[in-house]
Amino acid sequence: MRIFIVFTVLSGLASCRTASVQQVNSDIKTKFGFEITTPNKAVFFVENKKSKDRVSDHHLEITDLLYQQFGPATDNFFIAKTNARDFKFNLADKTYYIDVEKLPKRTAMILFDGKHKPIIEYNPKNYRKLIEKIK
Repeated sequence: MRIFIVFTVLSGLASCRTASVQQVNSDIKTKFGFEITTPNKAVFFVENKKSKDRVSDHHLEITDLLYQQFGPATDNFFIAKTNARDFKFNLADKTYYIDVEKLPKRTAMILFDGKHKPIIEYNPKNYRKLIEKIK
């Protein structure tokens, strides 16, 4: 039983990868993307067009449903599907940069809660749970 619990916890942590999130200087410019500043919260559904993987139908269905449920944008929270190639997220003392074209999978959700390093989630089954935590 203990092994199962440890495996479950480790699997959950591994699914929310942040390896593609780089801490950078605040003066870095985005090529074709967004700059989000705290205290704003944001969710972006992105697609790495350079990836050879095909777009999952499940990803498309889930993103449409979540956009309808949690959209439209408000002053402090927004959710969007975008073709942006990169993102810059500013906290009070740190700046993070994500290049979508370097993500290891074709589709992902980028989640920024305005307090911590952005999270990149690749599993559509986890999207809703993560959004509800920050909303």
